[in-house]
Amino acid sequence: IGPSLKKFAEDKRFILGSGSAGTAVFSGILKDGSEVAVKRMLIQACKDTAENEKNILSLINTKKSPFIVSYRNFLKDNTFMYLIVDLCEETLDEYVHFQNIQHLGIQGRRMIKEMLNGLKFLHDQGVLHRDLKPSNILLDVKGHIRLADFAISRVLNENETTVHTDAKGTRGWMAVEVIETLNKGGKGRFKKKSDIQTAGMIAFFILTKGGHPFGATVYDRMTNIKNGNPVNLHDLDDPDARQFVLRLISHKIDARPNAHEALAQPLMDNIH
Repeated sequence: IGPSLKKFAEDKRFILGSGSAGTAVFSGILKDGSEVAVKRMLIQACKDTAENEKNILSLINTKKSPFIVSYRNFLKDNTFMYLIVDLCEETLDEYVHFQNIQHLGIQGRRMIKEMLNGLKFLHDQGVLHRDLKPSNILLDVKGHIRLADFAISRVLNENETTVHTDAKGTRGWMAVEVIETLNKGGKGRFKKKSDIQTAGMIAFFILTKGGHPFGATVYDRMTNIKNGNPVNLHDLDDPDARQFVLRLISHKIDARPNAHEALAQPLMDNIH
């Protein structure tokens, strides 16, 4: 499935990040000289999610998008599975933390547009991301957005608009319908527009240098998302930005735009 890994150091000096269940991301080099990120996952803990992520990336890699992380290879040994993707510079979380608000005001709309283009590409392939958050969005060496981490993503069957599944994702970065399922247990309905509500939260995060429309703490965010109460919306001075975010984070799923409609909003005009 692509060039073999030439060099890969399981050394703390080369670790790029870590996640749950012993997952870690290291830097590596392919035989063709490409720098890559190697996501190492314990087979015992991550077999299903790793296979799912590999399958999702294989599906979307057939058409390619500049706004989705590029998949290179999938390897495994007796203990670990290794998912290999192109190396990016940093996460959106890191980027926003180190930039000033003026810079984000200039670059933010472009980054939001690239995120939505990535989401539109996924949704056009019938893929629901289901775990959008600042740490799952990467920036490449040129500063362009690439969506990543498809461990809990799902593919809609032909003519389907909804997947019925357990509530998964990251607390504080969940759509209201996911939180409602989480609270009552069982399976819930997840749609493309569930991704859109989270994208609206991320747009706010970019434009306000790390803010969240629904509050500062995870508890406040979960409560306010559930109640449809975006308490921090006043932090956006630009009326176009405020209206844009408000539409994306609408409490009622049918009131949210799809990715194509979101890209047609006034805030997204005249961005190159």
